[in-house]
Amino acid sequence: MKLLLIVVFCLLSYGHNCYSIPQNFGGNLFGATFLPQKIANDFTEKLIATSIWEDNDLPGQWKRIPSIDKDTILMLSVRPLIWGYHPTSVYANYEGKKIKSISIMYLDSGDFGKQSENTIKKENLATIKRLFRKKYDEIETGIKKQLSKYAQKSPNDSYVGITKYLRNHYIDYEIENLTVRLAAKEDNSISLIIMRTEDLSESYLDPNVRELSTRKRRQILEEKISIHSNGDLNITDIPIFQQGLKPYCAVNTLGMATYHIGLRMSTDSLAAGARFRYSDSAKGSKMLDLYRAAAEECKATLQRGRSFDFNRAQKYLEKGYPIIVWRRFSLHRDQLHTAASKGM
Repeated sequence: MKLLLIVVFCLLSYGHNCYSIPQNFGGNLFGATFLPQKIANDFTEKLIATSIWEDNDLPGQWKRIPSIDKDTILMLSVRPLIWGYHPTSVYANYEGKKIKSISIMYLDSGDFGKQSENTIKKENLATIKRLFRKKYDEIETGIKKQLSKYAQKSPNDSYVGITKYLRNHYIDYEIENLTVRLAAKEDNSISLIIMRTEDLSESYLDPNVRELSTRKRRQILEEKISIHSNGDLNITDIPIFQQGLKPYCAVNTLGMATYHIGLRMSTDSLAAGARFRYSDSAKGSKMLDLYRAAAEECKATLQRGRSFDFNRAQKYLEKGYPIIVWRRFSLHRDQLHTAASKGM
């Protein structure tokens, strides 16, 4: 029997006692809403230097992304040159005191129009797509050439994931004891992941979780429940994923819930799996397919309902199973949250 992940899609009418968390409530607590400053310095050699991976000490200045899980996520405060191009963002993922990976995003179709010159921002969607593809081809070709100069041998194709929507293709470049993974997703994004070669995996499920029996995984989830003096029940250790200004509310909550039960995927990867393209909304995305795929990737079972059942929700929460609730958008509620986020 598989581990159970409950997802309840609940469509509720607006009530004055019902509030959802806006995208940027509390500044950067839930999402970085700024673009780091571009600098001329080249960080390529620094990020693959043996010393930083042995000493777990990153070069430059980094800002911590708040989270309540045991891992630490840091964001580089500037945008230096890395393999010949300026990225839009650079993140480092620590597990305890050990650097696990460094992720470098160069191009993202969801942000392309917003972060480009004003002339591009004003263009129609067809023009933005054409300009994006031109930039995509330029960066993909250039980075491949740069990586080949550093790699000891020809790159390898690799695949991670088991489902149609979340199985991803990478091109792996080995540089001494490191592997640099190029993820080039047409009409979506270009990014790199630097990690120790020994940490490579064909699964997004945490290796420590993969080794456990279903019974043991259930036991661990039950141990992460806390009950307050007033009787409220909380599931602890669910991390906070940043959303920023992207329409990733359903993606982020899915990422947080599945991370809690062992899946290790970024929101960008999940969004790509849902087929987000050049959009400020989730319209046209494959959200339900993404949820099913994410559950399968972490060896869980997904259940969904069209209405909220309190007793059913309580039963599963008491077992430590995370629940995601969707509800109908309310303009009035959104205006209240926007005002609250601005301190009004």
